[in-house]
Amino acid sequence: MTGNELGNGKKEFHPAMNEETNHPLNIVIVGTAGQGVITLKRFIEYVAMEEGYKCIYGSEMHGLAQREGAISSHCRLQREVSSNTRENMHSPTICHGDADIVIGLEPVEVLRNAGLLCSEKTVFAINSRDIPPIMVTAGKQSYPSLDEIQEILERYSGGEHDRIYFLNATKIALEQLDDAQKMNMIMLGFTLAVTGLSFSMDACNKVATRELKDSKMNEKAIELGLQSGKNLKHA
Repeated sequence: MTGNELGNGKKEFHPAMNEETNHPLNIVIVGTAGQGVITLKRFIEYVAMEEGYKCIYGSEMHGLAQREGAISSHCRLQREVSSNTRENMHSPTICHGDADIVIGLEPVEVLRNAGLLCSEKTVFAINSRDIPPIMVTAGKQSYPSLDEIQEILERYSGGEHDRIYFLNATKIALEQLDDAQKMNMIMLGFTLAVTGLSFSMDACNKVATRELKDSKMNEKAIELGLQSGKNLKHA
């Protein structure tokens, strides 16, 4: 982690406060094929059901058979269904500039979506381990540094670097779980800590037991991400 990953004592901003006003909570999950983007999106939806959300919409990108193709998913959650239909969600996709949370499993994939979906209210939780696109590996393009990525994202978050959080979740997954595929669950825990998304570990563990293989390992992955995020917020 770098100094740019810290909140540095500035005011906290929690997109999950949308729950208090019953506004839709809009989550974007981006990464590359094979990283578990769709698995994470569906996991969040199942946990939201356990937590009592009444309206859950989402969209998924399918069909990328070749690994490392760009993948994005939208997840929209609303605590209650309003009697005023205008206050309810009607679309599975997030409108321009309306993302509350972006979970990035690959840094550059966040940039691909930031211009369309993000604004000053957006909080970013990003896995800092990069997967260079083919044009980069071929030497035709260069991959931006994390500092450059952060600088660009700050333009979409009102210059607030305390809304952009990086964690090398892949490294943690390899070193502590010996399984890089658990990175997406580590990022879920990290997101809970840095954004204030109010999912309980009880609900997460219940869904992991019911829906995932190696449920205990996935539960541990969420806990590792949660603790990493708490450490970062209080550093």
